[in-house]
Amino acid sequence: MLTWTALKRYEISPALPHLPPLHLHRALRGALVFCSLLLTTCAAQGYIDTVLFLVTFDQEHGQVSFEPVVEIAKGQFNSPQANPAFAQTYLNNRLYPLYQQGQLVGRVQSNGLASFGCSEVQNRAELQTTIPLIATSSHPQKTIYFLASSALLMDGPVALKPLSDADRNQLQDFGRGQLKALGLSEAELQKALLTDAARVDLGGGTVGLVGTVSLLADSVNTPGATVFMILEKEPQGWQPSLVVRKRFKSVYGEDFEGMQFRDALDLDRDGTPELILEVLRNENYQFQVLKRSGKSWQAIYTGGGGGC
Repeated sequence: MLTWTALKRYEISPALPHLPPLHLHRALRGALVFCSLLLTTCAAQGYIDTVLFLVTFDQEHGQVSFEPVVEIAKGQFNSPQANPAFAQTYLNNRLYPLYQQGQLVGRVQSNGLASFGCSEVQNRAELQTTIPLIATSSHPQKTIYFLASSALLMDGPVALKPLSDADRNQLQDFGRGQLKALGLSEAELQKALLTDAARVDLGGGTVGLVGTVSLLADSVNTPGATVFMILEKEPQGWQPSLVVRKRFKSVYGEDFEGMQFRDALDLDRDGTPELILEVLRNENYQFQVLKRSGKSWQAIYTGGGGGC
């Protein structure tokens, strides 16, 4: 479990007022919900005009980055613009609410362009949390992902739950089964690992498991395979609602593409969160937003990102 103490070194500048202690967090959340009711008609469905950001906390290197994912205006999803006007409006020392799987967990401040990364609009950032954080997702290098929004959004009603060992086994076994169908040998399947996985509340009492199982050889001209999946709890057990699988000649080749879960947030207030993914390729990456449609999922946006 990540605690307040563990994240305190990444607090926002002392010149800014500190967030209240933990025992006042519930009151703070209630106040923010009240404020959001004044700003928007939260009971009505539909997208709020906002810029959505991905916040990445790299615990291993002690770095926090802040990058725009999508700009939503009048229900339209647009790629963020890498220009001075956008930076002046949204990136220069701005302070935003911080979310993790729809839960309001603190705030984040952009702090100027990052010296690392492959995006022209990736900034350094500082974050401060109001509650102990649970590592709800399984990511390499103990990286934790959040979302931030330029508009205040509704706080999710369901408490976060981490992946259990049974959840991990379910995802890994299903993923390896999908890779076996692509022709991987038993020896290769044992090397295929689960990453970027999480347990997600999909609304309406539906629980989902999301993750990626991949065989990624770190050498040129070595083939591999990857599968991204969403499983949903049904009376008869876990059932897939989305499976995207792919073989590739090399992780450094033009045919490589991998999908990785980053976070979830109900952007249109219909009770079901949209899933925010990062789509990785050999020399670039983009973000993707998945929306549930009936029993399936559709990509309603692909854009942003950068390239090296």
